[in-house]
Amino acid sequence: MTTLKVVVAVTSPISFSQLDKHSILHASMAVARAFTVETGVDATIAIATSDPASVQGFGCPILECDPNSPQWLARAIADSTPCEIIAIHDALRPLTRTTQFHRTLGALVGDVDAVRPAAVFTESLKIVNGSQFIERSVDRTSMMRISTPEMIRFSAIDCDSTDSTWFVPLKREAKTALVDADPESLRVNSESEIALMESFIHWQQSVATF
Repeated sequence: MTTLKVVVAVTSPISFSQLDKHSILHASMAVARAFTVETGVDATIAIATSDPASVQGFGCPILECDPNSPQWLARAIADSTPCEIIAIHDALRPLTRTTQFHRTLGALVGDVDAVRPAAVFTESLKIVNGSQFIERSVDRTSMMRISTPEMIRFSAIDCDSTDSTWFVPLKREAKTALVDADPESLRVNSESEIALMESFIHWQQSVATF
C-alpha cells in the first residue's frame, strides 16, 4: 500500500495568529487531518517548523527545520519516517479544501513525480523603477498563482540541492504537473489580511445555512 506523509509547513509566525475561533495553524492542520481520513492510503501528518516548542500540543511528529529553506526541509523529511509520497501544505493557506488535496494527489500518476495547484493570475503587474515611475506592464499570461499542497514522490527529492521553486528541491529529471487551484486557497501574507479572510469564512458559513 502507498504511504503518504502530509507535512504542514509553518512558514511564518503569522501561522499562530487567530482566525475565527482558533489559530491559522489549527485550521490548516484540520484540513490536513480531514484529508488523511478521506484518502484511502496509509497517511500520517507532521509539522515542519523552526520552533518545535510552539507546536507541541498538536500530537504529531515535528520536523525541526526552516520550512522556507528547500534543502533544510528536504533533509528533515529524509531523516523522518520513510514514505513514498510527501504532501507539503503551507500553514498560511487555512481555507484550502480537501478537494484540492485530492485533486493534486489524483494527478500524481504514471511518470509524474510532483504536482501542485495553480491558478491564472488576473491582477495587473507593473515594473517600477527606483524613482517610483512605472516603466512597463508585465504580461499577466506569463504568470501563475501557485498554491499548495505540493504532492511529491520521495524518490524525486534531491536532498543535495540548495535551491528550488518548490518547497523541496527536485531531481533534474523529475516530471512535474499542475492542477487547478481553488479560489479559497488564498495565502495569508500579513496580519492585515486576516480580517479579510475571516469575512470570507463568515460568508461561507452564511451561504451554507441556505
